[in-house]
Amino acid sequence: MSAVEPLMHHAEDQAADIEVVEEAVQMTPSTTVDETTKPRLNLKNGFNLIAYILNITLVYGVGNAGWLGTPDNGELSRKYQTIVTPASTAFSIWAVIFLAQGAWAVLQLLPRFRAHPMVQDGASYWYLSVVAMQIGWTLAFAYEVIPLSLAFMLLILLSLYGILYSQYNAKSDGSLSEFWILRFPFSVHAGWITAASALNVNVQVVAMEQPAYVQLAVAIVSLAALHAVSVWVLFVISRPNWTIACVLTWAFGWIYHELNINSDRIVDTFSADAIVGVKYAALAVAIIIPSQIVVRLALLVCTSYNPYKKVEKHQATSESINPEHKV
Repeated sequence: MSAVEPLMHHAEDQAADIEVVEEAVQMTPSTTVDETTKPRLNLKNGFNLIAYILNITLVYGVGNAGWLGTPDNGELSRKYQTIVTPASTAFSIWAVIFLAQGAWAVLQLLPRFRAHPMVQDGASYWYLSVVAMQIGWTLAFAYEVIPLSLAFMLLILLSLYGILYSQYNAKSDGSLSEFWILRFPFSVHAGWITAASALNVNVQVVAMEQPAYVQLAVAIVSLAALHAVSVWVLFVISRPNWTIACVLTWAFGWIYHELNINSDRIVDTFSADAIVGVKYAALAVAIIIPSQIVVRLALLVCTSYNPYKKVEKHQATSESINPEHKV
């Protein structure tokens, strides 16, 4: 028995060593497991990138470079100038829109974002609709089919608000990266297309060669409608869309600036009193909207008006009820 016992102890020691090694292997991160659990790219991710490339190529090529031999957007804007057409500098916001969406189109391919609810459930296939309608608008406006361009503009607006609505209801982590990378590109686009839709309505009226009083009436209603949108995005929805409100302020400011120039077409069409009235109305709203933003920010102090605090409170309650879920 004395010869067998050392062998048995040696075998037990080897078995214990094997168990320790197995536990260490299980605790060591496995490259194979990481690769299999990493979210995979899907059709939405691929279509988003392709759509962005088509969008910036065709919109710039047709609308600005005149690839089809048609007038560019600047020429057509002057041809169909309305009393609420902003100064040309206002359209530089397209640089922000395309840069932001370009970053989004690339970053949504990364493992961190490719399966994010703001991409898969928020943008979803809505972005394809945005691009298709925007290309349609570019072609219709280039060939001066103004009624069709208006229809496409409204469909762009509908598609963008489809994205915003879906993202509003999608699961959110509330991070700054989520906002700037996944949400901001569509909010700034929606804000500008909201203003552009009102402008396109006025362009339609000009294209129909309606008298000055009709153009003035439509312009006044348009300004009122845009201000109503600013009230809605700040005070009606529980989580304000600050971006849209800021973009509308930008649009109103450049409308005021343009009316200081007094182009020949505007001076020949409208009376001096009408021009001054619209000019200062635009300036007033450009001041009122930032004031509304300040008021809405001040209301965040009150918990009942602070949706972000409500979310934090809900998360804290959930963690206290389910402490095992707390990270």
